[in-house]
Amino acid sequence: MYGVMVDLLNFFYPEREVTVTTTDPPYITPAVKALLRRKNRLMHAGRTEEAVAVAARIRTAMTRSSMKRMRKVDTRKSTKDAWAKVREVIKGPTSHADDYATSLTVEILNDHYAAISTDNNYRTPQSKVTASDNLRFII
Repeated sequence: MYGVMVDLLNFFYPEREVTVTTTDPPYITPAVKALLRRKNRLMHAGRTEEAVAVAARIRTAMTRSSMKRMRKVDTRKSTKDAWAKVREVIKGPTSHADDYATSLTVEILNDHYAAISTDNNYRTPQSKVTASDNLRFII
């Protein structure tokens, strides 16, 4: 009986696969992404009332996820840390590209590209003989 029930459950409610990538914001969970896809299908089908209800569920799920991330910071200790966390929730985790950009100079870039674009085995090609050079030899 258990096998039959599981088969019926899988038939009527199949598992869905949702891929969450690193480019997705931190508040996008697999459940939220599935709800976003459902809302998109409903909107394309013209079932806007149901899509509005799904949008409300998405909003509450995103708010819950963001609030969980915000609870990890004690706002009473440091407002700087609190605002850094707010920016992280809104924009995603910060990259360390700014750290590298401050130590990068034009001279470093020029030296790097000069080093990688030099061919030690380069030989200058022989000069071509042109028509004006041939006239000089004939005269």
